[in-house]
Amino acid sequence: MSHQSGIKSNDELRNFFAHAKQENIRMFKVIISDKEELVLSVNHKVKNSNWQADYNKFVLESIEPKSPCYIFYRLDEKTNSGYTWLLILWSPDFATVKQKMLYASTKSTLKMEFGAGQVADELFATVEDDISLEGYLKHIKSQQAPAPLTNREEEIELLKQNEDHTRINVDTKHKTLQGVMFPIENSAVEALEFFQSEKSNYVQLVVNIEEEKIQSKKLFSSNDVSKIEDIKKHIPEDRGRFHLFRFNHSHDGEKFKSIIFIYSMPGFSVSIKERMIYSSTKSEMIQYIKSQYGIDIGKTIEISEPNELSENFLIEELHPKKAADSKKFDKPKGPNSRGAKRLTRTDLSS
Repeated sequence: MSHQSGIKSNDELRNFFAHAKQENIRMFKVIISDKEELVLSVNHKVKNSNWQADYNKFVLESIEPKSPCYIFYRLDEKTNSGYTWLLILWSPDFATVKQKMLYASTKSTLKMEFGAGQVADELFATVEDDISLEGYLKHIKSQQAPAPLTNREEEIELLKQNEDHTRINVDTKHKTLQGVMFPIENSAVEALEFFQSEKSNYVQLVVNIEEEKIQSKKLFSSNDVSKIEDIKKHIPEDRGRFHLFRFNHSHDGEKFKSIIFIYSMPGFSVSIKERMIYSSTKSEMIQYIKSQYGIDIGKTIEISEPNELSENFLIEELHPKKAADSKKFDKPKGPNSRGAKRLTRTDLSS
């Protein structure tokens, strides 16, 4: 744990925190006074509906080339607790070492006193290019880049982003997945019932992240999709999807109606948030289909592009070739001459 300076906000600043969250405050600046207190320096009200419009004007005019400061900038995203904020620590290269250390060791206290749950992002800047709007947008882009993150880190990042504003918004006409914050819309229910009664061989399900629903955009009949080549025409190359396909085929003289659940998700062209939501919803979706409709899913397949699907590929997944039986190990013969066999006499008197 990093060492904290012990410096806290004065009464005026603590009162302003509540005012800033409730009123139209776009930006305010906090400094450490000579009395070693956190005090309010300047503040500006909202002038434009888009947070980017006044960013450079408010932020760049508030910083000094040799003096560190904190800047709170209100973003446009709103949660149940109010608007989210960006917390900037301006620590210019020309500031003294003592000032840099003092501001760095006080930031956590300031964040907690303001309300850590409403600080959506933090930015550390030492030069004007870093703190400008262009610099902050680059910071956002670097955070969204998937390459440096492991799967576990991506999952944690998603949970952090959503912990303050995840909600259940369930219409009474909808059926809802347990453990997932998305209701099943009637269009998806109708498509699954159509599939269950074998009026359709294919269902495509969409996780609508903005509306927080699981939907079916189109009801496919058996004539629309009857073979794997038909599915490939309907798989988007820039969005995730769930697919349910009844694969009618023959193998070794037998006819099969195998039901396959396909999870299609393009590569890193899709946002981390979308990939993580689809990934965390997949198992619940499969369980829902099995339990609510009695549909026996014979195989689950994940693909990143439509061309991965083919009839041969599905047959190999459903009917993997058995490895040739390995040759039985023959016990080595003993030496030609072992001498006479020894007989063990059983004691019949016992």
